[in-house]
Amino acid sequence: MPDIVIVVNSPGELSALAKPVAETIYAQNPTRRIFLVLTPCQYTSGKELEYIRTIKGITQTITQKEYKSWILKNQKPKIDFSSQGTVLFLGGDLAHAVLIAKKLKYPAYAYVQDYIGWVGFYKKFFCPDIQSQQKLDRRSLLKDKLEIVGNLMVDSVSSMPKWQPEENVITFMPGSRAWQIKHTTPIYTKIIQEIKCQIKNVKCQIVDSPFEKAIEIPEAKMISFEEAHNSELVITIPGTNTARLAARGIPMLVVFPLDNIDVIPLEGIAHYISKIPYFGIRLKKKFAEIMNKQTRFFALPNIKADQEIVEEIRGVIDPQEVANKVIALLKDKPKREKMSAELLATMGAAGAAAKITEEINEIIR
Repeated sequence: MPDIVIVVNSPGELSALAKPVAETIYAQNPTRRIFLVLTPCQYTSGKELEYIRTIKGITQTITQKEYKSWILKNQKPKIDFSSQGTVLFLGGDLAHAVLIAKKLKYPAYAYVQDYIGWVGFYKKFFCPDIQSQQKLDRRSLLKDKLEIVGNLMVDSVSSMPKWQPEENVITFMPGSRAWQIKHTTPIYTKIIQEIKCQIKNVKCQIVDSPFEKAIEIPEAKMISFEEAHNSELVITIPGTNTARLAARGIPMLVVFPLDNIDVIPLEGIAHYISKIPYFGIRLKKKFAEIMNKQTRFFALPNIKADQEIVEEIRGVIDPQEVANKVIALLKDKPKREKMSAELLATMGAAGAAAKITEEINEIIR
């Protein structure tokens, strides 16, 4: 029986992309072998393997270390791969899936949202919607290779409760990486203090990530992401979480602290340049300033809608300013209901994982 090899790197992609695809493939054919390859990632938490054990259908995981040995030293993992199969890229650098596909002599497919590359090496690219298709193929040269399947991030929360707010419940999401949690927790603590000065009966919650344990804040309840549906409002940093909240119709306020440049990782080559002693921190600060100035939106639903559905507060975060905005939103139920409806409409319906699985089954047949 042909094997399926899923290639992914960061925690966000594991939960929002790999999980719904793997579990849909498994649900349709429990005997199908699914191998998951973790490629190098600067955002790794160290708890990826623990999380992968919760994903139904994964036969075996190839770790970052094993992947490097395979590619750089030609030390193949101790897996008797089938002579036929498919490589499916779900995140990271598109080159990794190409290298794996060449090693196994499998055709390569990819789910892409905002970047496309190695076009000649991929049989097909799956994308979420018409907007991403047009962005990825501005000159309409790749029509035969691009297929709209829907948004996998919607699939990842399709079994979770939609927005069911309880009065004066506010939830804070500090992130899923150690540097994020360390930096955002003191900011959130001050925001909570400011809110409680004005609203005595407010109930605060902190989302605990499966990849990195959140730091407790006095008088704030620790919850899972799945339990966040009872929030009147969520305060979060940018990331995959903004799309997953949007897909559940949960109103949010996005804060992006830029006051401690040391703890903000950069993408690609900028990350490695910033590691240069002495000059690195100066270059990093400049990169961050350029990124902030040139990026219209950081919240994924805003990017997808190309308009501000949820407010973004960037730069040096003033806890009093954030608290005032939170309180104003708590008092404005129609605005939150409108935000919820717009978020749901923007993210669309579930079904991407089923369409990708259907394509893979057709390829294998």
